[in-house]
Amino acid sequence: MEASTKDPGLIQLREDLRLLPGAPNASGSPSWLIYDPVQHRYFQIDQRTRGLLEIWPKAPTMQQFIALARQAFEAGIDDKEIEGLISFAEQNSWTIEPRSGGGGALWSRKNQGRHGLLMGAVHHYLFFRVPLFRPDRFLRATLPLVMPLCSRFAGAVILLSGIAGLYLASRQWDVFMHTAASFLSFDGAMYFGAGLVFVKALHELGHAYTAVRFGCAVPSMGVAFMVMAPMLYTDVTDAWRLTSRRQKILVACAGIFVELALACIASLAWALLPDGHLRSVAFVIATTGWILSLMMNLNPLMRFDGYYIMSDALGLENMLDRSFALGRWKLREILFDLRAPPPEYIEGRRQLMIGYAWAVWVYRLVLFTGIALLVYHYFFKALGIVLFLVEIVYFIMQPIWREVRAWVSQRQTICLRPRAALTALCAGGGLVLVFVPWSSRVEVPAVLELGQQARIYSIRPAEVVSVKVAWGEHVSKGATLVELVSHDVENEIKLSQIKLSAVELRRARLASDKADREQTLVLEGEQRSLKSKIEGLVEEQRALVLRAPIDGEVLELEPSLVPGRWIHRKDAVALVGDRSKLEAKGYVTELEAARISIGTTGLFIADDATEENVSVTVADIAKSGARSIEIAALASPHGGPIEVRSERQRGLVPLSAYYFVRMQAQPRLAPISRSLRGIVVLDGQRESIAVSLWRRAAGILVRESGF
Repeated sequence: MEASTKDPGLIQLREDLRLLPGAPNASGSPSWLIYDPVQHRYFQIDQRTRGLLEIWPKAPTMQQFIALARQAFEAGIDDKEIEGLISFAEQNSWTIEPRSGGGGALWSRKNQGRHGLLMGAVHHYLFFRVPLFRPDRFLRATLPLVMPLCSRFAGAVILLSGIAGLYLASRQWDVFMHTAASFLSFDGAMYFGAGLVFVKALHELGHAYTAVRFGCAVPSMGVAFMVMAPMLYTDVTDAWRLTSRRQKILVACAGIFVELALACIASLAWALLPDGHLRSVAFVIATTGWILSLMMNLNPLMRFDGYYIMSDALGLENMLDRSFALGRWKLREILFDLRAPPPEYIEGRRQLMIGYAWAVWVYRLVLFTGIALLVYHYFFKALGIVLFLVEIVYFIMQPIWREVRAWVSQRQTICLRPRAALTALCAGGGLVLVFVPWSSRVEVPAVLELGQQARIYSIRPAEVVSVKVAWGEHVSKGATLVELVSHDVENEIKLSQIKLSAVELRRARLASDKADREQTLVLEGEQRSLKSKIEGLVEEQRALVLRAPIDGEVLELEPSLVPGRWIHRKDAVALVGDRSKLEAKGYVTELEAARISIGTTGLFIADDATEENVSVTVADIAKSGARSIEIAALASPHGGPIEVRSERQRGLVPLSAYYFVRMQAQPRLAPISRSLRGIVVLDGQRESIAVSLWRRAAGILVRESGF
C-alpha cells in the first residue's frame, strides 16, 4: 500500500502492510486479511473496509477522505465509521505515527503493555511462552517423508488397527483396568508423564506438518506455561492466510488426528504385547490419545483445537471475542433494554454465538475457581493464598469489574430506560436478601435418646441362674434383673478360704514352732492379702446379681437369656431407661457456635420421616472443640453428616472444628426405645447471608494461613 505524505492532517499507512485474500466469512461473502510482518499478526477485514483502505492513500486531507468514501459507496459512509477505522489502525500500529504526540506517543504506546515488577510477575505467572525451535526449514525438508502417513491407505490401516485394538482390549477389560491401577505408583507416574510428553510432541508436529503442507510458515515451537503448568505449542498463525476453510480445519484437526492414530496403534500393541515395559508404554499412549484428545482438545469452550475447529467450521473468525461482544450486548439488552444495535449483524447465528459466550463464561468461572483452589493447595499456605487471590481477581473479578464500568459509563442512557428501574429493583431486592439478617436458622447434627438410660453388662463370663424381669417391665432402682453365677469365682473363694485357714493355723502354733515364729510378719501379710482377696471375690460374686441402676423401664432384654446359658463379659444383657426424659446430643460448627447460647430453643427433626418432631432447649455447650466425634452415628463413615478421618489412637477426628452441644428435649407422645439420628434446627442469633459468607471465608483464611 502506498501512503500520502503531502498532508500531515491525515496519518499515513505503513508501506510494509500486505493485503491478502481471506477465507469466505459466515455469510459466504469474501473477506480480506491485513498482514503485519513486524508483529506477525493477521487482521481480517470485510469488503467495505478494504475499499476504505484503498481510498485512504488517495486522500490528502480528512475531508477529502470522507468525500471520496461517500462517492465510492452508495450506501453512504458515516463520519464515525471513518473515525473508528483510523483509530483502529492507529491502535494496532498500522500507521507510521499517531495523529498527535509524534515519537513520544509511539514510545508511550510501546510501554503501554508493560507492567511494573509486581504486575509483570503476575502476568508471567499466569501465562508466558518459551520458544525452543525454529522448525520451518526442518519441517519442509522432512515433509516428503511424512506425506505417506497422510494417504488413504495409511488411514484405513490405522482405523482397522484401532477397531481391532479396542475389541481385543474389551475382551481383556479386567487386565486393562489392573494396568490402569498400576500407574498410581511413582514409577507409573513417570511412565505416564513420559508418554504424555511424547504424544503431545507428535500432536504439535501434526499441526506443524499440516500447516507446511498447505504452504504456511511455522516460525517457532516451544513450551507455554499457563499458571505454571507446561504445555507444548506450535505457532501456526500463518494459517490465517489460507483461503480454503477446509484447509484451516485440517490444520486445527491435525493434532487430534495424530493422537487418535497413535491411540489406535497403541491399543492394538497393548493387546498383542506381553507384560513388560513396552506394554506399559503402549497403555500410556493409548489412554492419553483416547482420553485427552476427546475430552480436552475437542473442548470448544477453551482456546484449544476444538475452538479453532468450531470457528473455522462456522466461518466465524475471532469467534470468541465476537461472541463475547454479542453476549455483553444481549446481557445489557435484557437488563436495561437499551435498544442499541448489535456489534455486528450475523443472520441465523447470533443466538448461537450469544449462547456460546454465556457457556464460556460459566465454564471459565468453574474452571478458574478450580485452578485457583489447585494452585492454593500446590504451594505453601501463605503463597498459596496470594496466588489464589490473584487467580480470582484476574480471571473472575476483573471481567466483572470491566462490565460494571461499562454500565457506569452509559448511566445517563440507562437511567432513561424503564427496564433499568425494574433491574435496579431486582438488584436492590437481591442486596436486601443478601445483607439483611433474615435467617436465624442454626442446624446441629444430633441424636435423640433417653436422658437417663443404662446398659447392663456382666463383669465377667458367667452362667445365667434366673431372669427376674420381662421386656417392657417397669423396675425400681436396685431391683434384681438377672442372677448370674461364676463357678470360677466360687472355686477361687473356696481355694482362698483354704489357704486362709492354713495361714491362720500356722499363726496359732507360733509359740511351739520356731520356723513359724521367724515368719510372723510374712504370715500376717499373707493373711491380710487372702482376706482382702476373699472380700473382693465375694463382692464380685454379689455383682453377678445384675440390678437396675436407675428407675425406669426394661427397654431391651437379651431374648436368649435362659438358665444354664453362659454369657461373655462384652454381651449386653439389658437396657433400662426412663422414657419420660429425652435428651438430644450433637455437634455445632465453630462458626455457628457463636450464634447460640444456653436456653436457645429449637426443633429436633429425625431422619426417619415417620418420627414426630421434638422441641429442644440448649442445656450445655462445650467450651472447646471436640477432639473426636464420640457419637459414631453422626460421623460420615456411618452415614452421618460430619466429615471425619479415622485415626487409630484418637478415633473419629472431625475435619473441621465442632463443639459438643447437649439439649433437653420435651417428652413425645410416642415413647422411643432407640436413638434417633436427625437435625436440630435452633432459633439462633439472626445473621445475613453476606456476614455468614464473610465469616466462613475469614475463618478459612485464618485457619489455612496458620496465623
